[in-house]
Amino acid sequence: MFNFLKKISADTHSMPIGVKLIVFTVFLRSFGWGFVDPFYSIFVNKFSGSYAGVGGLVSILELTSVIAIIPLMRLADKMKDTAIMRDGEVLYIFAVGFYMLASLSGQIGFLIVAFILNGVAYPLVIVGAETYLRKYGSLGGETKTFSFYTAINYLGWILGMVIGAFTVQYYGFKWMFLFVLPGCIAGLLVLRHIHEDGLRSIIWGVRKYFHNGHDFTALFDDLKTLDKKAVFPLFLSFFDGIIVMFSYVFVPLLALSLNLSLGAISLLMAVMYFPFIFSFLFSELTDRLKRTHVIALGLCIGGFAFVLLSFIVGHVWVALLVALESASLAIIRPAYNGILTRLTPRRMMGEITGLNTMAMKIGYIVGPVLSGFIADEFSIQTAFFTIAIFAFILAAVTLSSKGYETLPTAL
Repeated sequence: MFNFLKKISADTHSMPIGVKLIVFTVFLRSFGWGFVDPFYSIFVNKFSGSYAGVGGLVSILELTSVIAIIPLMRLADKMKDTAIMRDGEVLYIFAVGFYMLASLSGQIGFLIVAFILNGVAYPLVIVGAETYLRKYGSLGGETKTFSFYTAINYLGWILGMVIGAFTVQYYGFKWMFLFVLPGCIAGLLVLRHIHEDGLRSIIWGVRKYFHNGHDFTALFDDLKTLDKKAVFPLFLSFFDGIIVMFSYVFVPLLALSLNLSLGAISLLMAVMYFPFIFSFLFSELTDRLKRTHVIALGLCIGGFAFVLLSFIVGHVWVALLVALESASLAIIRPAYNGILTRLTPRRMMGEITGLNTMAMKIGYIVGPVLSGFIADEFSIQTAFFTIAIFAFILAAVTLSSKGYETLPTAL
């Protein structure tokens, strides 16, 4: 066990300083949103009143992200990733302003503007960060790099949620978005200390690379050259997105129906995210097992958790089962990201990162909308059971997939 922990410490120490600073910037973002996310769907529900309505409103944000990702898939290989993240942080600041206006006025128009700004800001920060990790992470250590990123990212959320659980009673929904601002400002300061080559302005990049239709054609031509094996991990990313957004939107609403306090809901979400901290541990295990077996195991764990959630609704059981559901994603996410990185030529790291984020974002749209309709027509438990069925089917497909165990690193 000591040697195992020593290996984890050595892998973390060997990561480039730029990778660590990028991960720290994402941590700052997550910490701020940790004060908001447990109550986000409850906040949106005040403007809607139904599961399908909440899913539809949130999908505005996600659809905006999908549209924003398309030019990013090209620009991320031409621009400084830190410049992309910088612009995302700035947009987050404006988004917070409109969230505050929506909160104080109760006007849905302000909320929609906030969704649109947030929808553009999210892929700028995430695509910028993940492209940097793919470009500058250690060769051969792709799974470890992404597991480190996942663990620290979710650690930020958990810390924010735990603190928020004991402080939300003092500020409530009206002021919670203000906690996002310090992380944005600190992130802007950190990004100034990361040096890399590339264009510094998205506006200049769009003018240079999208002044005619040629670059969109080149983008799709590049994507057509990807190894066909990349389709399956991209589908896993799509399903990952379904589970993430389904849990993000409906677990707090389920907890509210069980009469949990706001503080208890925040702690429940922290428990749900807690397994992601062990992503680095899971990545070390992944290196000792077949990738497809690891992914199938994660999917089966998630399916089992959703089956139990469909008929067990006690407070303690819900906390344990949502943690188990997150553990499944903590297992599969570094594995399929490592596969994608190995399958992608280095000149296309931005494009594959954008495509991967787009696949997950489409899952974000499908998850709350489809499950919202199922929940309204039948029950939230039926929606849980439906996702469990898909998880088990996908696990079976994973076990039957071939050719993912001896992947060379693309040049």
